[in-house]
Parts: sequence; structure tokens; C-alpha cells
Amino acid sequence: MESVTFRMGGHSSSDDPSRYRDPALVEAWEKRDPIARLGVHMKSTGILTDADVEGWTVEINDEISRAVTEAETLPPPALETLFTDVYAHMPPHIEEQMRYAAALGLGTRFEGAFPL
Repeated sequence: MESVTFRMGGHSSSDDPSRYRDPALVEAWEKRDPIARLGVHMKSTGILTDADVEGWTVEINDEISRAVTEAETLPPPALETLFTDVYAHMPPHIEEQMRYAAALGLGTRFEGAFPL
């Protein structure tokens, strides 16, 4: 099954899509959301119940909380991963930026837990 859908939220917690996206577009896509539509269909046929959704939501939220807690105990990643984990073949100007950041010692000083 293929579902053509739409990113409802921002790219990240610091992104505000209302700055660049018409709210009417989001509202139109909310009505077309294939996941929500499939859920309505499955509930109407008895394949899915509200209790199923509630139980899975608790289970998944617990799993996410455990993963976040575990990730927060890890040391901060090396500064180079900001660059190396993005590019299969790093452009020369990005390599230069990585060397410059490393030479300045950026990314080596953290206070408290690594922010996720």
C-alpha cells in the first residue's frame, strides 16, 4: 500500500511552519490524512478498537521514554559526526568547515546532559 501524505508538523521543535505555510493547506490535508482515514475505516469494520489504539499508544510512549532515557546517558557525539553523518561524499567547503570547527575545539565542551 502506498499513502501520499503531508508533513503536518514542523521539521523540528524549533521550526514554525505557520511562517511559510498557509493554514488552509494544513486543514485540507488533515481531512485527507491517509493514516487517519485508514483508522476510521478499520474502526468501522471492527478490525481496530479505541482500546487497541489506547493500549498501543501507552506501549509506544513507554518505549520512546525508555529510549530517550537511555540516549541521554550516552556521551555527546563527536563533533565530526555533525558533518560525516550527513554526506556520503563531503564537499570540500564542508570539509574545511569541519577542520575549522575541530581546530577551535567547538563541540568539546558540554555542561549537563546532551540535549536531545
